Amino acid sequence: NYKAAIEVYLEALEFSPENPDILTTIGLLYLRLGENYRAFDFLGNSLTHDAKNPKTILAAGSIIQDHGDMDVALIKYRVAAVQTPNSAQLWNNIGMCFFGKQRYVAAI
Repeated sequence: NYKAAIEVYLEALEFSPENPDILTTIGLLYLRLGENYRAFDFLGNSLTHDAKNPKTILAAGSIIQDHGDMDVALIKYRVAAVQTPNSAQLWNNIGMCFFGKQRYVAAI
């Protein structure tokens, strides 16, 4: 139950409001519920405390990508690629950004 999990994490956030892991987890839970704007708020807040967290960058980048801003998503993914160069999910998202930009050779 994602909503119950969010409530628990929001309570934990009251005791540690700048914890990037809690903020990221809440953002990911909202993403699971399809509440992208709320998810993006928590992910963005998490990035202000830990700008290089690849999990957070990947989630925020995917929301940006879903809204069609491939260039901004690619910039986010570039930061994540330094931290986790072997992430299949990251490279899949990068490929889909290039596909969305109709740069098919780069997408491969």
